[in-house]
Amino acid sequence: MKSLINNSYIGTLIGLIVPILSIFIAYAINFRDEMTVSQFIDSVLVLKIYAKMMAVSVYFGNVVCFTIFIKLDWLKAARGVLFATIVYSFIVFLFRVGL
Repeated sequence: MKSLINNSYIGTLIGLIVPILSIFIAYAINFRDEMTVSQFIDSVLVLKIYAKMMAVSVYFGNVVCFTIFIKLDWLKAARGVLFATIVYSFIVFLFRVGL
């Protein structure tokens, strides 16, 4: 049976959304009782850890999705996740260089 998810566009969309969700999951697990979402975002911006947090969420979140897609033999979706990871990596590089 052909899956609707096994599509490069859907894989790219998943690869772009998963890191954002993983940041908010990390917030919900660790900081929900201590601060609001807006305070969390402000503290990330003030401490200038957005590039590091973005890199960790991209690599760990997308590695999980990529591995699942490879195990399910959804190679087109895995290709989309890989593309999204490369795009995010370029953005993280630009943040770290300071552009």
